[in-house]
Amino acid sequence: MRRFLVIAVLTALLTLLFSYPLTLVDDLGRVVTINSLPHRVVSAAPAATRYLIYLNLQEKVVGVTSWDILNVEKIGNMVPLNIEKIVSLRPDVVLTFGGFQAGEIPKLEKFGLTVFAINPTTLTDILRDLVLVGTIFSKGEEAKQLADELQKKMLEVAKKAYKVPVDKRLKVLYLMGAPDSGMKEFWTAVTGSYMNDLITLAGGRNIAGNLSGPNGWAPVSLEYIVKENPDAIIVASFIPGSDKKVMNSILSYQPFSQLKAVKNKKVLVVDGNVANQPSPQIFKLLEEVYRFLYEEE
Repeated sequence: MRRFLVIAVLTALLTLLFSYPLTLVDDLGRVVTINSLPHRVVSAAPAATRYLIYLNLQEKVVGVTSWDILNVEKIGNMVPLNIEKIVSLRPDVVLTFGGFQAGEIPKLEKFGLTVFAINPTTLTDILRDLVLVGTIFSKGEEAKQLADELQKKMLEVAKKAYKVPVDKRLKVLYLMGAPDSGMKEFWTAVTGSYMNDLITLAGGRNIAGNLSGPNGWAPVSLEYIVKENPDAIIVASFIPGSDKKVMNSILSYQPFSQLKAVKNKKVLVVDGNVANQPSPQIFKLLEEVYRFLYEEE
């Protein structure tokens, strides 16, 4: 609770005290100055675009990667970035995402471009970055209100989940995608990730919650999964209309056949484009996961 209070105070100060030029610290610890209200932005990752869409700023976006959901000028891959293409779009700010793009920032700055990096890993980070992105575009107060609404929903689910007795809480496995034959490792959410936060807040016990990995993600072995024997499986699907196929791939995957989750058909297929991107849209999964764990037969 104290963390949320601190965020609220800091975001209020951001909104009230800053005017252009803005000097902010991004998620890579860089001090970035925004000289004036940006009118043209290049989003260097689909997850970054989701923040802009959530803040209704999509009309300012003039360039996105080839993997993005917005139908605007494409700049190509996330790494390496097409610097020449980005420069040609004359952006007021380039929004990068995650530590994996850190090496691209000096290349952009060499051409005098303003770059702001966001790299959220936890749900609290997502709320903070929502306000930061809003502040860049002079929508700090609106962003804070949106963050407060998400925080309120998060706490409502957490309060319901808190009532579930500890010995009744289900063990959960999260899979970043459906398994293929012959797989020996399965990528999942570990400690420090927003998905681990989400499972815990929804009242589940993440079977990999005691493990660690870069930005909260790591592979686990089939032997580990079998040993932990999850009560429920949440799996990401990336192709619209493929939920039934993905569900069947879990239920018919022979190495999983003895798992409690498979025997009881306790499997939830979620939109991987939302679940695997730490953006404000992830919060809509929180209630869905809680209902799946404790309110569905």
